[in-house]
Amino acid sequence: MIFRFVILFLFISFNLYSADCEKPKMPSDEEWNSWLSNIKKEALEIGISQNTISKQLNNVKPQSKIIMRDRCQPASTMTLDEYLFYTITKDKIFVGKNFLKKHEDLLKEIGEHFKIQPRFIVAVLGMESYYGRNQGKINSIIAITTLAFDRRRSDFYKKQLFAALEILDKNLVPSGELKGSWGGAVGMTQMIPTTFLETAYDWDGDGIDIWNSYADAFASTANYLTSLDKNPWSNDSTWGREVLPPKNISSSFFDSIKQVNPKGCGAVKRRSIPKTLSEWSKLGFTKINGDPLPIRDDLEARLIMPDGIDGRMFIVYPNYKNILYYNCSSYYAVSVGLLSDKISN
Repeated sequence: MIFRFVILFLFISFNLYSADCEKPKMPSDEEWNSWLSNIKKEALEIGISQNTISKQLNNVKPQSKIIMRDRCQPASTMTLDEYLFYTITKDKIFVGKNFLKKHEDLLKEIGEHFKIQPRFIVAVLGMESYYGRNQGKINSIIAITTLAFDRRRSDFYKKQLFAALEILDKNLVPSGELKGSWGGAVGMTQMIPTTFLETAYDWDGDGIDIWNSYADAFASTANYLTSLDKNPWSNDSTWGREVLPPKNISSSFFDSIKQVNPKGCGAVKRRSIPKTLSEWSKLGFTKINGDPLPIRDDLEARLIMPDGIDGRMFIVYPNYKNILYYNCSSYYAVSVGLLSDKISN
């Protein structure tokens, strides 16, 4: 297992430093203080208390390592199979199975309330924080303030900064201090601050705690996945399945697949126009083992090809889109789906 992570580190490092990435020029004290002064005024205007503003922002300094992490992310050179090799490991499946069984009663209760299968809740937590074990230890205010100043995604991170200040102002963090990833995601769920304010859920009635309370982490994940107004979660269908295309299908069929950019999702995804599952079956698509697809005329499905025509293909159902909103990456969404299958078998 250690060897696998060493290889992953070397793989990512190679991509990171082979990219066009230079150490950022940091602002002068005058530039930083002027910008931070305006941020404090805006925060006060939207209702953040002066006490919280002073406590959280008075001594904040920009961190070059945070900007480097943001600007120098690895180029997208991994194939889906490589990504799955590192994300759906034997130990993650093993721990996930035990985790699902250990919290079976609580997950069943929360799943019935939100009308979602527990295995998806667990799979998301497995992908996000290794079932709560890897939540990150970086001070979120420092990270988010640094990224809000940096011009690459300043508008997005200004929103996150004000949301983070609101979380602290309302005493929604048990420890009193936000900590998480370098990008500002926090807790077992790795929610960004705006998402936390929108969908974090207090299941056990003693305050929202996605850091230490499995109940709140489960409920918050379930709440997010099922709260998309235009795409409600369906608990009588799964996320999708890997498929084999018919051998005689024309290449023009694949050329007709549209580039779809889901609203609120930055990366363009290759997804086909929707067809019923029965229509895909009639076209000759089968399960990965060659068995026929289920015959359902009521289930809308799309074909996705994360690595293009020569890569693996999947028929995905509406639930897949909800997972995609959690993290706008087809690799990620497929991984959550596959992990949910493996830990429940």
